[in-house]
This record gives sequence, C-alpha cells and structure tokens, in this order.
Amino acid sequence: MAEAHQEQALREQDGATTPESTPRRSQRAARRLGELLVERNAVQADDVARALQIQQSVGGKLGALLVRTGALSEDVLLRTLAEQQGAEYLREPADLPENLTVYRFVADSPIKLDWFLDHSALLWEEEEREEEGEEDGQLRCLARDIRDHGLLETLAYFYPGRPVSFHLAANHQIDRLLDFVRKERAIESLFSEDNAKQLREMAEEAPVIELVNNLLSQAVDLEASDIHVEPAEENFAVRMRVDGVLHTRLTQPIERFPAVASRIKLVSGIDIAERRLPQDGRITERISGKDMDVRVSTVPCAFGESIVLRLLEKERDDLTLANLGMEPDHLAMFRAWSRASNGIVLVTGPTGSGKSTTLAGALQEIDEGVQKIITVEDPVEIQMPSITQIQTHAEIGYTFARALRAILRQDPDVIMIGEIRDLETAEIAIRSALTGHVVLSTVHTNDAVSSFTRLVDMGVEPFLVAAPTRGVQAQRLVRRACEHCAVPAPPPPLAQERLAHLGSTGLVGDRWVRVEGCDACQHTGYRGRMGIYELVPMSDELQNMIVGGANLNDLKRVAHERQGHRTLLQDGLIKASQGKTTVEEVSRLTLTDSGAS
Repeated sequence: MAEAHQEQALREQDGATTPESTPRRSQRAARRLGELLVERNAVQADDVARALQIQQSVGGKLGALLVRTGALSEDVLLRTLAEQQGAEYLREPADLPENLTVYRFVADSPIKLDWFLDHSALLWEEEEREEEGEEDGQLRCLARDIRDHGLLETLAYFYPGRPVSFHLAANHQIDRLLDFVRKERAIESLFSEDNAKQLREMAEEAPVIELVNNLLSQAVDLEASDIHVEPAEENFAVRMRVDGVLHTRLTQPIERFPAVASRIKLVSGIDIAERRLPQDGRITERISGKDMDVRVSTVPCAFGESIVLRLLEKERDDLTLANLGMEPDHLAMFRAWSRASNGIVLVTGPTGSGKSTTLAGALQEIDEGVQKIITVEDPVEIQMPSITQIQTHAEIGYTFARALRAILRQDPDVIMIGEIRDLETAEIAIRSALTGHVVLSTVHTNDAVSSFTRLVDMGVEPFLVAAPTRGVQAQRLVRRACEHCAVPAPPPPLAQERLAHLGSTGLVGDRWVRVEGCDACQHTGYRGRMGIYELVPMSDELQNMIVGGANLNDLKRVAHERQGHRTLLQDGLIKASQGKTTVEEVSRLTLTDSGAS
C-alpha cells in the first residue's frame, strides 16, 4: 500500500511539471511572483513578459526561467520566494545541515532514496527536540519547489502528524548535498569499477548552465569587476573581485570543474579540447537585466585551468569625468588638457586603477560631433558611439604602432592610445601631438612625475618628452565608506601633517569616519569605489629640468613642494576628510607606493 501511494505521488509530481498539466492557479501564482519582482525593481516588466511567453511554450517555473535568461539572479529570486511562501532561505553554507546528517536520515527513511534524488529534495530531523511529550523532532525539508503537491503528499503520507518546516537554498548548494548523497550511496553499495566511472560522470552531470548563469548574475548584482575560477587538488573556488578586493563566493568538488570550465569555454568561443595553452574569449549577453561584455581568459595551472572573467557593462550612463571623484580644481585642469588643440595627455597607474575609464570619460565629454576621434586599444573595453574604436591584434602583426601609422591617414582630430608600451609607439604619438593632434594615452608608472622618466627610459629624446606634453595624471581607486555603517572618527596625525598647507583651499573637510561593517556592504565597511588623483601640468621649469636630464627626486620636489601640486596621498586624505572614504583605505593604496607619499 505504501509503495503504491508513493508511486502515485511520484506520478502526480512528475505530471505537475509538464506544460500541458500546469494548472491555471499555478500560472496565476507565477504572475504574482512576477508582479512582486517588478514592484521591487528586481526585473523589468518586459523580462517577465518574455519569460511568461517561454513558460507557455515549454513550461517550467517563472523564477527559474528568469534566472536562466539572465534577467534575475538566483539570490534575489530565493529571497523573494522565501518571503512569498513563508519559508526560510538558507543563504550561507553554515546554515545548511551537515552532509552526513542528511544522508543518514534519507538513507533510513521509508521513502526510497531514489525519490529524493529524482526530485531534488532532502530531509533531516531537527536536532533539538521537545523535552516532554515528543519522541520525534521537527522535520526540515530542503527542495527546489517546496509547493510541489507530490512532495507535500508524500511527506504527509510517510510522516503523518509530523511538523515539517520548509527551506530554500541556491541550486549549487542543493546539488552539493545531492552529490554527497549519491557518492555515499555508491560507497556503501560497493560499486564495481564500471559503476565508479558512472559515479564520476554523474558528478559532472550537474546543471552547469544554471550554475554559470547564476555566477554571472551574482557578479553583476554585486557590481563585481572580475570572476576568478581557481581549481585546487580537491575542490575549486569561485572568487569575485568587488571594489578591488577578492571575496570567495563558492567552493565545489573538483569533479565538477571540467563541466563548469567547458561551459564557460563553450559560450565564450574558446576551444574546449585545448587545455595546454592560454586562450582568450568573449561573452556578450544580457545578464541580470544589463547588457554585458565579458572577457574570458584561461591559463593552464597545476590542477587544471585558471579562468578569469572580466565584466564590462556595455552602456554606462555615469561615464563622465564629473562622476569619477575628481576635486573641482583637478576636474577643471583635466578638462582643459583634453580640450586643447594639440599635445599629449598621459594617465598613469597600475592595472585596474581606472585609467581606461578616465580616458573614456574624457572622450565622451569632448565628443560633440565636430571632431574625428579614433582610439587604438587592446582590448576595446568600453564601447562608445560615434567614436571609431580599433582593436589591435599583435598575433597577426597589427600592433599599436602599425595601427597608429594607419589612422594618421584617417584625418583624426583626437587620438586615444590604449597604452604606450614601446619606443615606436611613443615616437608616433609624439609626432602626432607635434603635428596638431590631441593624443590621450596611458603608461604604467607609480606616480605622475615618473611618466617623464619612463618615456626617456624607453628611448625618447628628453626634448620630445617635454615639448608636446600638456600634463600627466596618476590615479588609484579607493573604496567608498559604506553610508550605512560609517561613524565619526577623529582626524589622525598623518592627515594633519600632510594637509597642513592645504587648509586654505577649501577642499579639506571635517567629516572623518571609520567603518564597522553591515549587511548592506557585505560586512566589509565599503561599498563602491572612486578615484584619487595626482595631476602635474607641464610648466616651463619642468620642461627645462627634463631637457637638462634632472633626476626623478628633483622633478618631484619641484612639482609638489615648489609648485604645490597634490600627491595621491594628499588627494585621498582630502576625500577621507569629506567622509567619502577612510584614512586606512587611502593608506593601503598610497603608502605602499614609493612616490605616493
């Protein structure tokens, strides 16, 4: 009788998931979920309408369809479902039960173990039981669909009268528990070698499409700049760079890595079979409601391939110089440089310091439809309408220098060079500036003044460095103090010492803060980033010193002490005094640089 009832429950549940048997009340519930998500600005109404059309054709849950299409992250969906359905969302790994606790309970359950595996459901018993009157504790059920009639009826039949609390969790967390149950069953059943092979294949048959899409959606929701997939001996980790700092978001068994890596390589156009050489690819799709351009890089390592995905939003309304965090005097100076009739403007800083964003913001401002603007980049990171952007391909000999020689015949007014890397590129850029073009470019140095000596070290004649250069800007990205957990703090002695002569400028504030960490900032104390800057315009005195072969320390002394231009540290301390960031964050990024202090 029990087995017959269980089989009937299974048939009812299986039938409930097909498009033909989806009841109208389920569709109404799905629409209510869609309305709730739209009201919360989690998705757009067009995304819900598109998902409902797909649902009418192939069936499935509305929430799952929104996640699969990249319109919504799984985390936002589960938080909304938990509130709507009165369930508990087990978000953190520590909230989930122990692997063996779940396995022992489902293995000893009167319900067949295959039923739990087939229906992606897990059951365990509450550890704390009532001291009086009750021998059995409360049951806790974790499932992908806690409203499924087959699930509810099966539990009610095999555990009559037992209270059951229902829980939701991310698909990869449920998959991890299910994988453990499968492996434990395989070990206890003394599988043969053939079946062990089947078990390994089973571990690779995880829903990797949902996992990869969910990771991308999470990264977009967190405003992460990069996703790192890093294999180790027994597992692989997924870390996301948020506000310049890496945070571990997921750890999975190494058996699942080949499937995840193959999925990423497949959608980015990379050769799946090649695992011995570095490869680059690209993904262009709508993720979590935003059109994204994802650059993929794979590099062979000890335990597989290290995979890094860089996320770039295609359309950015905030891409203006005014939104980058420059103080008014710096903003006016940089705008004057970029709007000059000729000359070179250099932006310097380490990788990931926002140089390309600054140059893109400058181009957006000067692009008024009356100038020919051409860029040469590797790669083209930020797409800008009405601007000709050229991608170099060094593997076929199409380098920065070769591209520059070609675009000079395209009658440009403004040229942006992604990076000056060698003497040939530097000489062409200088000749372009001397013949009436505005040239914007980047170099890799620690501070602004070092850019002059860097070009000389490349082999450029000192007088050619001094003559066309309008100015040089160095920059870093510091994290913004979280407005929810920042509290007032006294000004440190470092700030009083370094800002003493800047008090009369009106830039130094009195809103020093420290951060404590809260839910809004993932307990980091920071949310978002902004730039700190060091701008040094070319003066007659600096020109003479460069031509005369002055050393770097003398150049810095003139620029900062005699001419009064702020260092990166001083600009960062000004922002800390305004309550935008903290002294600790500014010190972390500037005191380690030789020229920042």
